[in-house]
Amino acid sequence: MMALTKATQTGNELSTFTYESILEDADETPLTLASIDSATLTLFDATTGNIINSRDAHDIKNANQVTIHATSGQLTWESVALDSPIEGARVPGEKERHIAQFDIVYATTKRLTHELTLYVEALQKLP
Repeated sequence: MMALTKATQTGNELSTFTYESILEDADETPLTLASIDSATLTLFDATTGNIINSRDAHDIKNANQVTIHATSGQLTWESVALDSPIEGARVPGEKERHIAQFDIVYATTKRLTHELTLYVEALQKLP
C-alpha cells in the first residue's frame, strides 16, 4: 500500500531511473485514475531542503514523466537526468540523500502520501 509509506532507491548522479508503486486505498484496493483528483511530486535535497529540477508540488497525474494506469493503480516515474544531480561539493563515491514526496488526493477528501529516499552517488568531483 502506498499510503504513508517510505521506500529507498540508489543511483548515480545525473542518471535516469524508473520507480514504480501501486496506489491503493486504506482497504488495499487499487485506485483508478478516474478517482484521483490530484497527484503531485516534490523533490528536494534532504540536507539543504533545496528543490531539485523545479519539482515543487509538480503535477504528476499522467504528466511530467509519471504515469498512473487507468485501472490498476500502477504509478511509474521515469526520471530524467536533472532529477538526480549532486547539489553540494562531494567526493566521488559519496552519496547525497534526496527525498521525493508523492501526494495523491482521491475521492475528493482522501489523501495518500509517500516518501521515496534517493541516494545519489557522486561520480566526479564537482567544483
